[in-house]
Amino acid sequence: MKLRRKTLRWPTGAAVAMILIISFLSAPVGLGVAEALTSDDVQADVAMLVVAGTNQVLFEKNPDKSVEPASIAKIMTLLLALEAVERGESSLSDKIVISPDAEAIGGSQVWLRAGEVFTLEELLKAVAIQSANDAAYAVAEHVAGSVSAFVKQMNRRAQELGMKDTVFTNVHGLPPDPGQERTVTTARDIAKMSQEILKFPVVLEWTSTWTEVFRRDNPRTVLYNTNQMLREYPGLDGLKTGHTDSAGYCLVATAKQDDLRLISIVMGTSSDAERRRETRKLLDYGFKGFTKQRLVEAGEIVGEVVVKNGVPEVVKVLASAPLDALVEKGSSGPFHRHLELQPDLEAPLKAGERVGVMAVTQEDRILGEVPLELERDVNPAGILVRVWRWLRDLVRSLITAQPAA
Repeated sequence: MKLRRKTLRWPTGAAVAMILIISFLSAPVGLGVAEALTSDDVQADVAMLVVAGTNQVLFEKNPDKSVEPASIAKIMTLLLALEAVERGESSLSDKIVISPDAEAIGGSQVWLRAGEVFTLEELLKAVAIQSANDAAYAVAEHVAGSVSAFVKQMNRRAQELGMKDTVFTNVHGLPPDPGQERTVTTARDIAKMSQEILKFPVVLEWTSTWTEVFRRDNPRTVLYNTNQMLREYPGLDGLKTGHTDSAGYCLVATAKQDDLRLISIVMGTSSDAERRRETRKLLDYGFKGFTKQRLVEAGEIVGEVVVKNGVPEVVKVLASAPLDALVEKGSSGPFHRHLELQPDLEAPLKAGERVGVMAVTQEDRILGEVPLELERDVNPAGILVRVWRWLRDLVRSLITAQPAA
């Protein structure tokens, strides 16, 4: 049997017009473009959305307002424990004997009993998955020798991370005892410690675990993740929930789609449903409303710097790495570059030596920063060159100082 190839007939002009009209009417409105999110669109009193691994802020609402973090404070508890393991001061396999003080801690817990033995990893999982206050207490005792010493470490680390508006008074975020100060922080500070803890991939393994057996018997205890959004939002794998009557419902969430990871912060909402709704709103805005754009090329010459007693005296500076940032879809700039160069540079200097940083902004919002380096070597100037430059600068200063006629 002979097969016949079908001959395609192109539609007439009227048919083409009809197809275009139908396509236009059936296409989603604003396809690929999300409207800018405003403070009025977010019900949470304090909220923030940042790009993980960078300093870029995509959205903020009252980011510097002082708030109680509730169990969000446990991010710092987890961070200090993992840093102690990284330094070799502790091990995830360390056996920890539960103290009577840890047993006495209330709130969200795994009902530790004095004399029980768990590994550091088991207790950290209890903190990360079920937000166990008693486990956080036991971790602190083990890592620092005492809870008070651990709290001092928390505050010291907060200052090192630039969390200038944060004060920790306990390891779990529970309301203070009578006469004790409150634990306070800000969304901006929470973003800083969240960025830091994401440097430990094991954290996301724990925070993305939905359930896990903690104690096999006497009694059997199963950890249940407090973050319901793990089953609701694509790519979401952390990070920490929090709730007390005074702090409200809080959630620091992180999600990754393709090669983009975002961190959202929602504080002080009225219910679990509201914190999840507001978190989804922020993450949707980040993933759907922005596109990645190359703002600076690696090796691109971006300015010049004067080197005292150098040959040459003026040297080009270039970006030592590319700079990519998220830009709202439909936005074409303008983008502004701001160079911050080290003052009083003096020869000799080598090509590639770091001499400053350049920030790129849009509408006064920093999109990203990139280090700057010298394009070439700078050798010390000889005595004759130095004398000539001194005379040149003297003449220039005299001319400049002359009063206008």
